Amino acid sequence: MKRSKIAGWKDVYSFTLTQTLKSRAFIVSFVILIVLGLVSMPLMNLITGSVKEEAKYTITKAYVYDGLGIVDEAAMQQALKDAGWNAELVEKDFAEYGSEAYETLVAEIDEKCPEEIIVSVQYDETGIYRVLFERSGNGKVKSGEINNFGAIFTAEFEEQKKNALNLTEEQKALIEATVATAVSRVELSGEVIVEIDDSISDSEYWILYALIFIIMMICTMAGSQIATSIVTEKSSKVVEYLLTSIRPMAIIVGKVLAMLCVVLAQIGGMLIMLVVSNIISTNMSGGESVLKQYLTADLLNNLTVGNVLLCLLMIALGLVFYATLAGLAGATVSKLEEAGEGMMLFTVAVMIGAYMGIGSAATLLAGGSNAFTTFVLLFPLSSPFVLPGAILIGEAQAWMIAVSIVIMIVLILALFAFVSRVYEALIVHNGNKVGIKQLIQMSKK
Repeated sequence: MKRSKIAGWKDVYSFTLTQTLKSRAFIVSFVILIVLGLVSMPLMNLITGSVKEEAKYTITKAYVYDGLGIVDEAAMQQALKDAGWNAELVEKDFAEYGSEAYETLVAEIDEKCPEEIIVSVQYDETGIYRVLFERSGNGKVKSGEINNFGAIFTAEFEEQKKNALNLTEEQKALIEATVATAVSRVELSGEVIVEIDDSISDSEYWILYALIFIIMMICTMAGSQIATSIVTEKSSKVVEYLLTSIRPMAIIVGKVLAMLCVVLAQIGGMLIMLVVSNIISTNMSGGESVLKQYLTADLLNNLTVGNVLLCLLMIALGLVFYATLAGLAGATVSKLEEAGEGMMLFTVAVMIGAYMGIGSAATLLAGGSNAFTTFVLLFPLSSPFVLPGAILIGEAQAWMIAVSIVIMIVLILALFAFVSRVYEALIVHNGNKVGIKQLIQMSKK
């Protein structure tokens, strides 16, 4: 009875998975990923929180030279207080601006009172209002803080400027209203051509970008570990003993699946810790969850069981495809120090696919879907990176998903057939790196 080409893959899978999980390298890297995921958001919360505290309370006094006579100090003081600044506003005579008295004040602030600033409101001959903010040169008041202070001061000044004109609420609303323009295309008959804007939002873009990055990281990590494992066994002659009882195809299948499970365990642990980290960060700050800021209502509506399963299926097919390529790349070299050279084509393929995905995400953000984005969703090098995210945000049509999955399955089966022809020769190969031309010749034998 003829033995199956993949008979014994479970034994290879169990052995590889057990040995990898017990290795010191895996344990150390796994602990590092868990720790990074756990402390990431609380650490970011502490950093941004300290910046906010500094921006609220460093400035203690602001000298105001109002050249227009518009600034209402009491209203301005209240606006700043509402924003968190307890700075005292001191009105100065604008006639002294630039005079000796002004220069004396500047020198005093620079030498003795670095937490104080000067604000001057001017209207020049070109018809431009200018609100200038001056601070000490010793760095006590940071540029970011004075920018935030200036934004609040300027916004309140604009409101006071409207009040000085005695405008009604209706007139203010007209002035503040957004001016929208639209261009319509009209046929010769006079009928308006309706154009649909299917561009994605900023939050959808970042979700798509994040998924591309995560999938690329998984592919790269899994591919590297698979190739290293195969090269190590080739150089140590272990694979020659394996070949006495297990077919070459079973070895590659078992190793690919084992290393994929290892990498998925690492990424899964890190993602779980990110969720825990988000909860800790939210409780520490008492603010809105970071994840909720990106999980929009439209995205939640697309998170159906069917879409999630299609997304996972596409990711799984992509990982199997790239992992098999990495295993084949690892078999083309004989020494561990040559593994980087053997992985060159695999790395290039991953980068091409990922960058095509990023390009399509940018295209969807800028102008919506077109021929390029459709090609990227179907092309086997790029579809594993971008299609899962496109499914989740509702940018992938049913026919695109079906065609892309069929293409991936056919390509994986063809790749397995190719591997079955050349892997046995490659696995015992020792010598120079095998090139693409030699691989094609082996597949014809």
